[in-house]
Amino acid sequence: MAPDRTQLQNMSKWEHESFKDYAQWWKDLVAQVVPPMVEREMITMIVDTLPVFYYEKLVGYMPSSFADLVFTGERIEVGLKRGKFNYIAPASTSNRRFRATGAKKKEGDAHTVTSTLTWLKSQETPHNTY
Repeated sequence: MAPDRTQLQNMSKWEHESFKDYAQWWKDLVAQVVPPMVEREMITMIVDTLPVFYYEKLVGYMPSSFADLVFTGERIEVGLKRGKFNYIAPASTSNRRFRATGAKKKEGDAHTVTSTLTWLKSQETPHNTY
């Protein structure tokens, strides 16, 4: 069964998946959508499916072709690997993604660190002070 636009909008790139692999997989699915998507719609939709870090970098760019988007996404990925960006991976990301067929892909380990702010109480708390 061919995927529809709603299913494509709900896709997401895995943290350890290369940008190029994700874009190729996604574009292969787009080729099955009826009616066919125009390139501008494809670009807009795939940017909306990316993790926040990629989205922030690409949302204002909006390349003229899908190939330009893949090139730019790969450059961002290389920059991340080389430490060119101050980036901390989110602690509570979903560790599963559903393919267009609805099949769940392999799950990974999830680690979460949380902290709670503690408000210090003032030692001198005046009561009924006028």
